[in-house]
Formats: sequence, C-alpha cells, structure tokens
Amino acid sequence: MLKYTVRRLLGAIPVLFGLSIVLFAFIHLLPGDPSRAILGQHATPAAVERLRAVLNLDKPLYEQYFIYLAGLARGDLGASIISNRPVLSEFLQKFPATIELTVAALIFAVGLGIPLGRLAARHAQRWPDGLVTALSLFGISIPIFVLGLTLQYFISVQTGLLPVSGRVDVRLGIDAVTNFMLVDTLLAGDTGAFVDALKHLVLPGIALGSIPLAIITRITRAAVLDVANEDYVRTARAKG
Repeated sequence: MLKYTVRRLLGAIPVLFGLSIVLFAFIHLLPGDPSRAILGQHATPAAVERLRAVLNLDKPLYEQYFIYLAGLARGDLGASIISNRPVLSEFLQKFPATIELTVAALIFAVGLGIPLGRLAARHAQRWPDGLVTALSLFGISIPIFVLGLTLQYFISVQTGLLPVSGRVDVRLGIDAVTNFMLVDTLLAGDTGAFVDALKHLVLPGIALGSIPLAIITRITRAAVLDVANEDYVRTARAKG
C-alpha cells in the first residue's frame, strides 16, 4: 500500500508540472496587458513600465515561469487585479461563503431528490413519473444563471419574499469572526440575523442545487426500479 501511494504521488509530479505549464501559457495568451488593466487606460507609459518591472512582466517568459513556480511553492498566488490584495487572502475570505452555499445546495438536492426519485419509481410509467422526469430534464437543461435570475425576479423583486443578493442584511451589523455567516450570527447570539442569513441562502442554494437535484432524482429512480425487479423483492411480494 505504501509503495502504491508513493508511486501515485511520484506519478502526479509530471502531471502537475504539465498543468502548471498549460495554465501559465493560457494566462499569457489572454489579450491585454495586466499592468495597463491595473493602472487604467490613462496611465503614463512610464508608470506602466514601472509596474511591469514590479510584476516581473519585463523578464523573459522562461524566467517568469520559474518565478511563478516559486510563488506557487510558497503559497504566493500574486495580487488581485481588482482589489490589489493577495489572491490567497481573497480566496480564504470568500471560501466560507462558498462552503455555506455548497452545503445549502446539497441539502436542497439530496433532501428533495431522493423523495422525488422514490415517488417516480413507485409510480413508474404513470403521470407522477412523467412529471418528475420532465422536471428533472428541465433542471438539468436550464443554465444555472438563467434560473438564478428568474428566481430573483419573481421571488425577490416581484414578491419580496426573499432577499435579492448578499449574505445577510448589512443593517444588522454582524461582525465577521469566522466568515461563516451562519456561525457568526450564532456567535453573536442574534437569532434574527441567523434566520436572515438562512433566507439569503435559499435562492442561490436552489439555483446551484438544480442540476444535482435532477441527477440525484434520476439516479434514485433508476436504483429503486433496479431493486424492485430483484428476485427477492418479487418473492416477498408474492408472499404478501
């Protein structure tokens, strides 16, 4: 087992090395000048050249690549063009929100997908099965951003039932301790803010969970039908 693990780890080295080359090449093939994008179109050529030197963009490509690898080894992903903050700090700050949204989407997909799959299998070849199958095809076909905008318009803008965007009402003044908003509201002892944070997760959770919901529904339906056709199930039914 140890030899297998070591062999797999060693085999991953050239793969990661090749991936780093592809990513580096892709970034440099993109149109535009990062220095000009950071400073704006009205920056002087001298200012652009100074920033290019700071970002090591004035060096040969092979040297830029080794600087890039050294930065990756140190966990230095560079600075964001938008905020000028370290990319790693930006990532760590936004990561808790991503986790909360992912968990919300999974709860929605699993919590609804399994019952719908069982319902479709129980009423196979009848109208409930057809309805669930149609909804599954709709969920797996519609782009997430289209569903998200539709939910925002009808549920938030038209009815005001749920918030349009954000993670929590800014007027509640919740201090970011862990950056997990549900956790921070509980740490603050504010039940109302916790409920508000949950409301902010509903629409994006539904939009993000629509495709997993469709997949889980179809897998559950197929699995239940396969089990229902097993010999021991037919025997149990025959015995009453």
